[in-house]
Amino acid sequence: MPAVVGIAWTVYGIVTASLFFFSVGFTRYYQHKRESEPFATIVTILALTLVLATLALVPIDIFLVSSTVDSDTGMKKSWADPDTIFWMTLTVQIVYYVCYGLIAFFIFFLIPFAYFYYEEYDEDQTRRQRASSAMRYTSFFIVISVLLFLFGLFVKPSHRPPKLDLDWLEKLLTESNGEKSLSFLVACLFFLGMVVFVVYTAPGLSILPFNLIKGRRRIEAETEDVDNSLAVNRERQREIQAHYAGTNKPISSRDQRELDNLDDEERILTRRMRTIQEDQASVFHRILRALRPFEVIIGLLLLVLTLVLVASIFLTIVDKITYSVCGNKCGYIISHPDLFNPINFILVELAKVFPLDYVFMVLVVVYFFMATMSGIITIGVRFLWVALFRIRKSATMPQGLLFASVLLMLALLALNYSLTAVVAPGYAHFGSQVYCNYTEGGQRDCSEHTEKIVPCDIYAPTEICTPTIASTLIDRITVNTPFFGIVFYYSQWAFVVIFVLGFIVALFRQPRDNADVDSEDVEQEEQGLLERNARHHYGGANTSTNNT
Repeated sequence: MPAVVGIAWTVYGIVTASLFFFSVGFTRYYQHKRESEPFATIVTILALTLVLATLALVPIDIFLVSSTVDSDTGMKKSWADPDTIFWMTLTVQIVYYVCYGLIAFFIFFLIPFAYFYYEEYDEDQTRRQRASSAMRYTSFFIVISVLLFLFGLFVKPSHRPPKLDLDWLEKLLTESNGEKSLSFLVACLFFLGMVVFVVYTAPGLSILPFNLIKGRRRIEAETEDVDNSLAVNRERQREIQAHYAGTNKPISSRDQRELDNLDDEERILTRRMRTIQEDQASVFHRILRALRPFEVIIGLLLLVLTLVLVASIFLTIVDKITYSVCGNKCGYIISHPDLFNPINFILVELAKVFPLDYVFMVLVVVYFFMATMSGIITIGVRFLWVALFRIRKSATMPQGLLFASVLLMLALLALNYSLTAVVAPGYAHFGSQVYCNYTEGGQRDCSEHTEKIVPCDIYAPTEICTPTIASTLIDRITVNTPFFGIVFYYSQWAFVVIFVLGFIVALFRQPRDNADVDSEDVEQEEQGLLERNARHHYGGANTSTNNT
């Protein structure tokens, strides 16, 4: 194996280790400061590390296949013989299948087991009893995964599209039963991931940059609002108390109920004022205020990146429906982008200056991750309109962390498809590979015809152009099961529509408050206030009924 392969895997190992520590910090930042479960925390850390490591494999995959071709001659390098390329791509393929298999294991077994294990906590139960109860509930997910795996064995690949004879396509239609089953299982996870990708990542691409640009409300204005609310609250309390001062008349139930509500509201406002004052006096806030201009600049740059990414997605899905080589029969695969794709163009140009293209690809992956997280934090973990959990600093329950890790895993799986098939299809399929498209005397030689050295596409000779493993796995899914290809394609249209709606909302959304009003203590007080109001309401209604 050449040195370039060893360097690539060394870099991947370093990146994976860094992602592990990032996942640890991320989980520690959001986990509940008092309600925590070590097992759930460990599972969350490993799940995030796994899915990020799977995405980090994409740039390595692209780097390896790109390094096999000499860009000056459009021919394979001397070390890139068929045997070397076979073992190199086989290694990457095995790593991909291991990662996908582990992701399925986490989603269908480990995360549900950790969730139910925490839910079954009882001081009277032993760990074995908790594990037994959790396993009973988890068995439902295991059965689903087994059924999907078995169903994948009997899914027949689609027939080769008519009048399309390509060696590249023939290889996609050739796979073992094990690969076919795992591909079908991964496709089902991609399908679920597309829902998360559309619901959370699309609006998150607007929320993240606009949060940086708008920042938070001015502390002075927020302090003034709280002061005014406190003044109104205390004045109303004084009026009620003055009404009964100096008299023996008992306080009516209505006024007592209002006093209780005003007292609760005063405590909440006082706590909020204290939080604002602590933030105002903290060194961290002063540093943030000093760095505010840089925050705006970063937000503007991310907004530009967002618009470029969405423009690339939109142009590619238009390109696919217009110039696809076989339409919906193979999931709208295109040979190469006919319409200008900004991200694809940037990556191809950066490939001329190693390793800028790989750095940019990693930045795009990280940005999608942060955008997805912004969407989850803002929208919350929901089922339709029902809010299940909220992701908050130092106040996220273990179940919320596990749910968030599942959403992130599914969304980043969908991102794997979008990066490869939509965001930068040409670059993600063949990297910076080029080939000599000129033959003379049966030999390829572009030494005097450099204009014939062109980027690789699906029509290029397979002995020169080696597709990335990521693109092969995804294209195999869309070619063998066109249903998934059609669903994945039209989900990109839904992504663009949701992004536009989210962009409009984020544009007119008010800046965030400085005070951490979502803290656990304040939320408990607010919940207590609601419960008290409910008791008084129904109690008053019953009294009125009885009086009647």
